[in-house]
Amino acid sequence: MMTKAIPAVFLICAVLASSSSVHAQTDELDEAPSDFKIELPAASDEIETVTVMDQEVVPMAGLFEVNDDVNVRSGPGTDFERIAGLKAGDRVRAIGRAQDPTWTAISKDGETLGFVYTPILVPVVDGTLGEQFFGSYMSPNKKNGIACDYRFRFEGKVPVEGDDFVTSDYEVRFRCANQVGANLFYAHMFLTESPVDMDTGFHLIDLDVRSIGDGMEEFLSTRFLYHPKTGVMTFEGHSLPRYAKPLKVQTFKTKNIKDALTQALEASVASWTEAAWDLLLKKPQ
Repeated sequence: MMTKAIPAVFLICAVLASSSSVHAQTDELDEAPSDFKIELPAASDEIETVTVMDQEVVPMAGLFEVNDDVNVRSGPGTDFERIAGLKAGDRVRAIGRAQDPTWTAISKDGETLGFVYTPILVPVVDGTLGEQFFGSYMSPNKKNGIACDYRFRFEGKVPVEGDDFVTSDYEVRFRCANQVGANLFYAHMFLTESPVDMDTGFHLIDLDVRSIGDGMEEFLSTRFLYHPKTGVMTFEGHSLPRYAKPLKVQTFKTKNIKDALTQALEASVASWTEAAWDLLLKKPQ
C-alpha cells in the first residue's frame, strides 16, 4: 500500500501529541499522565448515566483509534478481569465515560466490548464518501471569466509515512474554461482522519494541484485546519504564493465532512491567481 508524507509542521504536532501516549499495556499504570486532560461537566450539571456491564457511565459518542496494544476489561480498573485485547490501529466507538474518567466503555461492530484506558484512544473521523459528487464554480471576476465544473471522488485511505494514522484521499477532476482557453485537469485532496494537533483537535484538509509547480516536490498546495466537533474550518496557508492569494474569508462553518471538503475546494479555486490560470488553461504567454 502506498504511503504519503505530510508537511513537517503537522508531523511535529502529531509526534508531540502522541509522545504522551503510554506503550504496551497502558492500562496497568496507576494513574493518568500529568498532561492528560478530560473535560468534566460542571458540578451543577445534571448527568444522566447508562449502565454498561453493571457499571454506571456518562454517555458519550465518537469514533476512536487505539494507538497501542491495550487490554479490554470487564470494568473500569485493572482489578477487573481482562476479557479481550485490542491492537494498535483498531477502531472502536465510545459508549460512555466511567466515574473514573481515565476509563471508557467501548463497542466494536455494534457489540459492547468492555472498558479501556482512556488515554490510549485517539479521536478520529471517517472520511469515506460512498458516492462521487459534482459541483461548479464561476469566478466573480468578470475580467477573467473563469467557469469550472468538478467531479469529486473518494479514492481510499493511505497511511501517513512515519506515523500511525491514515488519510482519506480524494480525486478531483476539473473542466475549466474562459474566453481564451479550456482544459481538463486533476487535483488531489486529503483529510487526516486523526487530529494533527491533539490539544486543539484540528484535522488537516489539503488540496494539491500538481499541474502548478514542478509536479514533483514543489506544487501548489492549499491547507485548512478542520475541527469536526464544532464544524469550524480555518484557512492555514498556500505553498506557492505566486499562484494563490490569501483568502478573503478565512474561517468557515461547515455541516459535515463533505461540506468541509466542498468549501475548502471552492475557496482554494477562488484564490488562484492569473498566473495559475495561465498554466491551467494553457493561455499563450
